[in-house]
Amino acid sequence: MSIVIDYKISFGVKRIHDRDFKFIRTISSSLDSIITEFRNIINCDNLLGAINLKLAPSSPGEILYTTQGLQLIKITHATTEIYRDSARYDSNPDITADFTLPTADFKEIVKIWREFVVNGDVYPNF
Repeated sequence: MSIVIDYKISFGVKRIHDRDFKFIRTISSSLDSIITEFRNIINCDNLLGAINLKLAPSSPGEILYTTQGLQLIKITHATTEIYRDSARYDSNPDITADFTLPTADFKEIVKIWREFVVNGDVYPNF
């Protein structure tokens, strides 16, 4: 099945104080919030680089990726966990993630988002 359909992905642009803000809507507000923080191609590429490191067959462990909004992405080979509060995770790494998905799916969502960021207000080709 398509990632777009599975995660009910849609995009939009909202004008706030004469500035356009791109956003994503999915099945999870936590996923929406974390993806929206990657507002430019460089940030998207950096995140894709981290994901690709973990998807390598011989890549044990995890990458903890803290966003500017102080959210946390925990990337392993199999799964990606999203925490809306990195400080809460730091004080108790055993807390339940706000959203979990397969890392391969997360990579595809980031790639789709990157295309939307690059193409302005034109939706990516799915």
